Amino acid sequence: MRPFYEQYHYDRRPRKKVGDAYIKDFVTDFMNWHEENIAETPHAATGKVHMTAHSQLDKGDFRKVVRRGIGGYFKATGEWPDFRSPKTFGAMNVLHALLMPMPKVQPADKLQVGRYIPKKLANRVQTARIVKKWAKGEEVSFEGIAPGSYYFKANHGSHFNIKVNIPCSEDEMAHIRSEAKRWLSISYGLNSCQWWYRFIPPHVFLEEDLNDGLSDGPITDFRFHMINGRMALLQMDVGHQTEDRHNPIYDENLNYLPYDFLRENLREEPLPEGTDRARDVAIELGSKYQYCRVDLYQKGDEIYLGELTFLPNAGRRHVRAPELDELISSYWERQMPRFTRIN
Repeated sequence: MRPFYEQYHYDRRPRKKVGDAYIKDFVTDFMNWHEENIAETPHAATGKVHMTAHSQLDKGDFRKVVRRGIGGYFKATGEWPDFRSPKTFGAMNVLHALLMPMPKVQPADKLQVGRYIPKKLANRVQTARIVKKWAKGEEVSFEGIAPGSYYFKANHGSHFNIKVNIPCSEDEMAHIRSEAKRWLSISYGLNSCQWWYRFIPPHVFLEEDLNDGLSDGPITDFRFHMINGRMALLQMDVGHQTEDRHNPIYDENLNYLPYDFLRENLREEPLPEGTDRARDVAIELGSKYQYCRVDLYQKGDEIYLGELTFLPNAGRRHVRAPELDELISSYWERQMPRFTRIN
């Protein structure tokens, strides 16, 4: 593809020097660059199965998505995303999000993600059981659902979840219904470049709590970052919803790395038996995309697929350790995010 020759011009104008004045110009240059490369790219996919931001949105909406991705990154980091060579995790993820072909049956849809488990993995990985789901306009009711611990979620974005203990009080039920109404009114990703979420039919649903009944601590939360078919990084989420929450980091060979990623890495945590099997599952699930974060949970010998994530934190949270950013970016050197034409 034609390199983004304009990069050098912008790299000499960081935010601390010029403010936000050049965002519009950068976006215009990106749009021109995109148009040239889409016309010449040898990579194509069928529109019956796949979509890109460019194929799915009209020109005005596509430009807005580009501006939100580039502008959001620039305002968060103070630097322009480098679209000539892999320099940062965030910039490569923004570029990938703007270019990537996405299946029309959304792997980012929490209710559809199980469809992306291939048959050969059916005896090695599963999804948490969905107890019930509701569409917009349907009243949420837990009548007839067995007492116990569950999670109430929405399928079309992030941070839509409430831990629920059934039976609920009237006040708890009112809060759940209010949140369901609010969640279903949100077009998630509209203010970022996570454009694919707007094409997910929104639902709320009740899911089993995988921790329910466990006496030996919470399940293991793995986040495998896949780039160009390789596991670039394992991020463990430890102590979620506690003051001791942190993210220990491991390389593709499961060696501990003493660096901060997107949040603090306080200490090495022992990897449970079977982590290598979870890694192999993540590689199988994530290798069909240039970048994908595969979220897996391990409960004893059982592995559960949580979701497939394509732009963590909307690309706006920087990697805290430069050494780690350099390591992750090296996985893009074999193949940068590429342009794909939808036929």
